[in-house]
Amino acid sequence: MTLPAPVPLSPRAQQYFDQVFKPKYAELQRAVQQTPLAILVWGPGASAGDLYLKRVQIRDELRRRGHAAVFSEELENTAPTSLSQKGIEFLQAQAADLIVVMQTSYGSVAEVHDFAEHRVVNFKLLIFIDERATDGYSYRGALAELKTLYNNVETFKYPEDIVQCNLLKKVIAKVDVLQMVKYRALENARSWNLIPGEAGAR
Repeated sequence: MTLPAPVPLSPRAQQYFDQVFKPKYAELQRAVQQTPLAILVWGPGASAGDLYLKRVQIRDELRRRGHAAVFSEELENTAPTSLSQKGIEFLQAQAADLIVVMQTSYGSVAEVHDFAEHRVVNFKLLIFIDERATDGYSYRGALAELKTLYNNVETFKYPEDIVQCNLLKKVIAKVDVLQMVKYRALENARSWNLIPGEAGAR
């Protein structure tokens, strides 16, 4: 079946499209891309070699894209001395927009299990686990529940996925979605004058 040619825009409509709609649309796209996220990157320490370097790469690429991406160990100077390490990381997790977890060390496994039951945190997790560990208790327990609830558990093949940057690609894809979600939430808040100092600004 031959489809009919679309009706062309009138000169006035074309002018409006070019001079108003297209610039506004481009401006809004830039606004989404410039919406910053606070992102914790949990995982192994320097002794883990290429896995640690991948953790560093993820943090640094997120920073290049304008996000506040940090390791929890970089926040030690701001931590209250009256709280346990678990309590400190719980507060950090509550404040974050996203928590990327490379579950390849005892510490990162413990962090996931500490927070898997907390609804104010567990939906923010994006967990990467070596496919060789899927027979273990962690994957069949807490991670299976998180995967069912939020689809936020990814397996990776070592070393192929590390070398090919597949973890980083998945993190960026998740961040792109969250930027749009946060942008929309902020726009809704502005429309209701819920953001201090912005009443009547739009």
